[in-house]
Amino acid sequence: MTYSQDSYHDDPVALKTSANKKKISPLLALVLLLVSGGFFLQTTLASNISLSSGTPVEFGQGILQSTACSGESQLTLTPNSAFTNVAGAGAYKFSSLTVSGIPDGCWGSEFIINAYGASDNAPLALFNSTSTSAVVYDNAGTFQVGAGASGMSLTSASNAFTITFTSPVALTSSVSRVTIQSGAHTPFYEIGSAGPGGGVIYYVSDAGFSCGPTFTTTGSPTGGLCHYLEAASTTTWTDASYDWLGDANTSVNTSDEIGAGYKNTLVMIAQSSRAGSSGTSSRAYTGGGKSDWHLPSKNDLNQMCKWQRGVTGVALTTLTTVCTGGTLNTGSGAVFVAAQYWSSSEGDAVQSWNQDFSSGGQYNHGKTTSYLVRPIRAF
Repeated sequence: MTYSQDSYHDDPVALKTSANKKKISPLLALVLLLVSGGFFLQTTLASNISLSSGTPVEFGQGILQSTACSGESQLTLTPNSAFTNVAGAGAYKFSSLTVSGIPDGCWGSEFIINAYGASDNAPLALFNSTSTSAVVYDNAGTFQVGAGASGMSLTSASNAFTITFTSPVALTSSVSRVTIQSGAHTPFYEIGSAGPGGGVIYYVSDAGFSCGPTFTTTGSPTGGLCHYLEAASTTTWTDASYDWLGDANTSVNTSDEIGAGYKNTLVMIAQSSRAGSSGTSSRAYTGGGKSDWHLPSKNDLNQMCKWQRGVTGVALTTLTTVCTGGTLNTGSGAVFVAAQYWSSSEGDAVQSWNQDFSSGGQYNHGKTTSYLVRPIRAF
């Protein structure tokens, strides 16, 4: 789980990662594949590339390599090229890679593939214009694309996989070496995918954001920034109306920011823990066995509105843009109602922010008013 557009992303998510480029652990075992030999592709002869030694070689026949997860078992890696014709000026590009002979000992591991030039320590862009790493997850023998998969497809086979770049970037004449690393898998999530709490991921941030019970940079369940917001699924939660808080005349000093909902909700309950209010009801939800569900902040709720209405582009990624346009999302697990929902952000001592999901409008209404509630969690 790409974290893709700045949009929320534990326990890690998807990812969205995403919501998610993850740093590769220094403990990952690095295997250097020197593409060597002279051989043919099944469909076309690849162009020559030059190693740092100056010896010309060709893409083609696979060679044997081992990784940390494979132990003494050797994998066969076969890089392929394809001719790309662009405006009459074609060239051979690194188009795909097949990795086979992967033992069961690699179950649960992640493979990271990069390519380098003859004298450059920075990895070359391989696909999606600027993506330099191809990540593949070995899910008990079924291979799946990992974080940042946009622009890359994968074919899973028995003890093997092939990755294909939709629009390959790296010229074969620029590639001197290809590296493959194996290490622990970090889950990632994408917008609309199922989250670890059984809900739906609706916001992903690559950069991450403060979150948690104290709204800090170490507030995520794993002790760092959060990258995702997950909305409770209506398979285990039914939107119902609650008033905002028992005490309708005292300010509780909440925040509007993305990720502030958890702290806001705890502050609300500290002032009034009466059952049947928006704060206590959202905190009582334990979907997916998670205990960190809460009422979304004003900005959390606004991003939820954008997602459920199918808002895209700059309006989606700009947090200050109020939800507008699109149509109501009634997809599986979403089932939002065209009505007003409470946020955990107050406007003043007697009013709090709510949002109308039928129009996207944001309003300050009295805390004794009853509106719908949808719990969320950040991770």
